[in-house]
Amino acid sequence: MTKINYLRKVWAEKYKEKDLAAAIEIGEVLLDEHRHNEHFSGYANDLFNLACVYEEAGDLERAAELYSDSANRLSGENLSGEPRLQYSARITRLGATLMRLGVKEPAMFMFGSVAGSLHNEYGTNHPIYADALYNLANASADAGYKKEAIRHHLEALKIRENEGHIEDIINSLHSLAFIHESLEEYDKAISYAESAVSYSVTDDNGYARATNYLASLFENAKKYEDALPLYDRVLELTGKEVGNEHSAYLNVALRRANLLALLDRNEEALSAHEEIRAVFAKVSGTKHIFYANCLRGMAMLHKTLNHPDEAEALILEAMKIRRNIFEDITLDITFLIRLHLQESNLSKALEALIYALMCSGSDSPSFPELLNILVDVFSKTEIPNAAGFLDSMEMLNDKEKLRPIIAKWTEWEGQE
Repeated sequence: MTKINYLRKVWAEKYKEKDLAAAIEIGEVLLDEHRHNEHFSGYANDLFNLACVYEEAGDLERAAELYSDSANRLSGENLSGEPRLQYSARITRLGATLMRLGVKEPAMFMFGSVAGSLHNEYGTNHPIYADALYNLANASADAGYKKEAIRHHLEALKIRENEGHIEDIINSLHSLAFIHESLEEYDKAISYAESAVSYSVTDDNGYARATNYLASLFENAKKYEDALPLYDRVLELTGKEVGNEHSAYLNVALRRANLLALLDRNEEALSAHEEIRAVFAKVSGTKHIFYANCLRGMAMLHKTLNHPDEAEALILEAMKIRRNIFEDITLDITFLIRLHLQESNLSKALEALIYALMCSGSDSPSFPELLNILVDVFSKTEIPNAAGFLDSMEMLNDKEKLRPIIAKWTEWEGQE
């Protein structure tokens, strides 16, 4: 056994064991050995294989370098058949890695080169050419050339529909929907997403994913009545597949609960949030950020239903969770201030403002944002004497008046 073949064998064992560091070390020794034996076959494949390991290990720059070297080893003017496919695959992998590195336009040109090459080799109706167009379309969209991306996706979709490859058709339809959604062309996005749903009916998992995306499009287009039954269907399918304690189920359930609130079905929304909170408490505990988000949603509903005491208790609980896990409380504290102003309780609103300032500190990155939000709260409120409330903020310079308020919040933070 030659040294190169021995190194390949050991490299393959380490990679199979997912010992990436050892695989990289051995792979680099293997490349050095190739450089001392220029005519030994398989250098391009070893370059490519090691590039894959570097990519998996997260070193994208080294992976791109090796993908490029591997492709160059296969390049030539008269490539055809299998060598052309190998070369195209390596350039495609290089382009994808460059996209991940944020080098978008060069990657787009590489995908375009691959598409042109495969077009010449296989013509305009081959699935391999459709795949190249699909990659080019995604790269074009990422680089900001969305109209060109749509054109490429449509051409790829036409080929895929003729071939009847369902999964590929669905991917093309969803990619078209994503682009139109990003352009806020919701009617077109919904049309493509509906087609994707129709192709997914034979696969419950695929149907649930496609239906969930369609529901989100209706929601973003503010067609809430159309979105709600779709979320109901997704919950039914997801519940059968993974149960009601899985994150996939809970995420949809939370979106459905928020949608009920947008439809002014607040009592139903509150009941849905209560169910979600109970599951979150069981699955993740009561100190988790998801649990805090659920509490905030419930507080907002209680505020809308004119239950200020319940709203205050819930938002304070959410705030305490965020403080304990070092999460930003700006939205919670702003909600609390709005709640107290709605109730014309100016003293409690001021106490909440003082706590917000205590938490952020003037040197905090969120401090200017917090002040902007608070100014917006006070300037837009229609509560009587709100202007007088702003005047009362002068007490922020009075340490004697501040001391009991600060002590109150400090005591509240220490409570379990």
